Amino acid sequence: MRRDVPPRVHHGGVQWDFFVSYTDVDRAWAEWIAWELERSGHRVLVQAWDMVPGANWVDRMDEGVREAERTVAVLSAAYLSSVYGKAEWQAAWREDPVGERRKLVVLRIADCERPGLLAGIVSTDLFGLSETATRQRLLDTVRGVTVGRAKPGAPPVFPGATPRFPGAMPDVWNVPPRNPDFTGRAEHLDLLHRTTGTVAVKSVRGMGGVGKTQLATEYAYRYAGDFDVVWWIPSEQITAVPHHFADLGADLGLDVTPDKAVRAVHVELRRRGRWLLVFDNAEDADALRPYLPTGPGRVLITTRRSGFDTLGSVVDLDVMDRADSVVLLSRRLPDATATEAASLSELLGDLPLAVEQASAYIKATGLPVASYLDLLTTRTAEVIRQGKVAGHDRTLATLWDLSLAELGAAERRLLDLLAHLAPEPVPLDLFTLHPDALPAPLAETVTDPIAFNNTVGALVDHYLVRRSATEITVVHRLLGQSLRDRADPGGALGAAMALLVADLPIEIRGEPEKWPRWHTLLPHVLAVCAASPDADGPLVALLVGTGRHLHSQGLLHEALGAAERALAVQESLDGTDSQRIAVTLNEVGMILDDLDRSADALVLYQRAGVMSAGSFGGDHPYAAVYLANSANSLVNLGRSGEAVPLLERALAIYRAKYGPDHPEVAITLRKLGKAMRGLGRTAEVLPLVVRALEIDSAYFPPDHPTLVVSLNNVGFALVELDRATEAEPVFRRAMHLAETAYHPAHPYVAISATNLSVALAALGREAEARESLEKALRIRQQPQP
Repeated sequence: MRRDVPPRVHHGGVQWDFFVSYTDVDRAWAEWIAWELERSGHRVLVQAWDMVPGANWVDRMDEGVREAERTVAVLSAAYLSSVYGKAEWQAAWREDPVGERRKLVVLRIADCERPGLLAGIVSTDLFGLSETATRQRLLDTVRGVTVGRAKPGAPPVFPGATPRFPGAMPDVWNVPPRNPDFTGRAEHLDLLHRTTGTVAVKSVRGMGGVGKTQLATEYAYRYAGDFDVVWWIPSEQITAVPHHFADLGADLGLDVTPDKAVRAVHVELRRRGRWLLVFDNAEDADALRPYLPTGPGRVLITTRRSGFDTLGSVVDLDVMDRADSVVLLSRRLPDATATEAASLSELLGDLPLAVEQASAYIKATGLPVASYLDLLTTRTAEVIRQGKVAGHDRTLATLWDLSLAELGAAERRLLDLLAHLAPEPVPLDLFTLHPDALPAPLAETVTDPIAFNNTVGALVDHYLVRRSATEITVVHRLLGQSLRDRADPGGALGAAMALLVADLPIEIRGEPEKWPRWHTLLPHVLAVCAASPDADGPLVALLVGTGRHLHSQGLLHEALGAAERALAVQESLDGTDSQRIAVTLNEVGMILDDLDRSADALVLYQRAGVMSAGSFGGDHPYAAVYLANSANSLVNLGRSGEAVPLLERALAIYRAKYGPDHPEVAITLRKLGKAMRGLGRTAEVLPLVVRALEIDSAYFPPDHPTLVVSLNNVGFALVELDRATEAEPVFRRAMHLAETAYHPAHPYVAISATNLSVALAALGREAEARESLEKALRIRQQPQP
């Protein structure tokens, strides 16, 4: 074994003869090239060997580009699409653009183009030759001084053994063809290759169609040089596994029948070493355990089921990164625009099999991508059954069918409910708190903690949902859409709506303790409302509650959409004369007022007032609500004189009904103060708003959001009376309370910051005033959360 020599130092930095630049797909070639170069006395920097724990990969590669005498570009189609590869070879070319120093050495390992600047560089082809001829061609190409670095005396897995030539496969081999367009997954491949102990058992777990089999196939090809035996064992039917061992035994030179093959093969593998067995699509960890060999080798298992952590470490495989998904689609569909590829990736949820199926179907039928997008949106369950993918005998739909067929009735009811909610985490207590709102037999199941846990566990085991301690989520949007398409019309959707109506409080205005639950369930409410027909009565309650919640969070346009739809549904169900309609008219009006559409709001308030008077009379608190809100719109429209008598009448109704210290009295006092300001009677404003603040402070806790409005009213009245010094702390308290009770980007924070800037300017503190005003402007200009 050649002794590794410490790297020599030039001008304070380490220098190598060659820096091997490659993409991870071509790692086997890169290691073979590096090995041959070092065996010939050259010193080589290569990521596969020199990225030791604690090193910074980017810094190390940058060091290689700068300090190496030459850069070897291991050229392939994958390398040409690598951002880092491009940066590395271009850095070498810039230092020697005319090639006098042969700074850049291009070695082609596959038949690929040499675009752009690479076309002007003479390259060496290493593919299509025997190992001996390739080695000689490589050594004839490279030249350099002798430098070195610290490297293991052999490849990582088995010290002392040289890497197999990348073009040569193990003698014992039956792995299916690899995907020529395999994209991404570098981190997962690296996780699979890391090992401790004599036998490394790794399981790849993920949902159907996520690419487990393709990952295992790519791993086998990429690291084939590490093994002398690589055998693929389909394991979905455990009874067939002994027959696959018999086939392996035959290739190993053993004459055994299936009933004796497993033991005989295990003995032979222990004798040989350097083996990899892939158990594909295993269903049961305990059933598979007797078939796992011992000795110096590796086992790779793919599965969608849980429990395989008892055999070894588990690598969870999720959907592709969006960038990799777009790259794969672009390779499969070169005529698709970048926008189409991105849109299709998003709708397919970056699921590899879905991407492959879509590409195959579009290519086979000639269907425009835009038309496929429309079909995928409107007929998901049918579309995901289309598209024949080479090497796959099942579509995404049939993979899911296998799992669905194994579910019990309660498990299927739960999955259907989840499918009609948003693809976001769902609190498990949404189900356990409301058994009466659930369909049978799920209603009975949720009342028993063990039974419900087992029901959820079955969905997790089949990789149809993910679960945390308190939440559950359907694993993929296409699965959810497919289940919705198959469901009984109105059945699961109606159950989902009933469940949300049972859980969510509708009266939430001024009650911040109820906001967190609304915040958690809002995505699910929006999903159910979007899917529900307008003729559905319970829909109104959800829409009204949604409008109130969004309004409280300052999302005015979204709140208006929900409230207006609630009004339209109510009018279609109840006619045009109903107290329920009056309440919703008022909801819409308040949002319109906050959107500076007071003329529209006034019409709705007045209509609500007429409805209420007809049902309850003119002295009912409902009448006071519509009077006070009508008055507020009149003030906004510059008609404060008309507003005052309406407010005085509303005050009289509230005081008679609730007494002088009720929050409704405080609200009306604030509106009366606003009307007085509109009439120029500023001296009368402060007593009214101070009294309102006193009522609110006595009624609500000190951190209640209602106080934000009262504090701003008092502060503004003080500024108008040239008492800005007193107003400043009032505005600061209002702003702090708005930030904590709502959120830092809420409109009430902007209002408080604007008011504070007025007080600071009045005090001559211009810099602070400008800072506060700029804060308000930033809030108004940014999208609301």
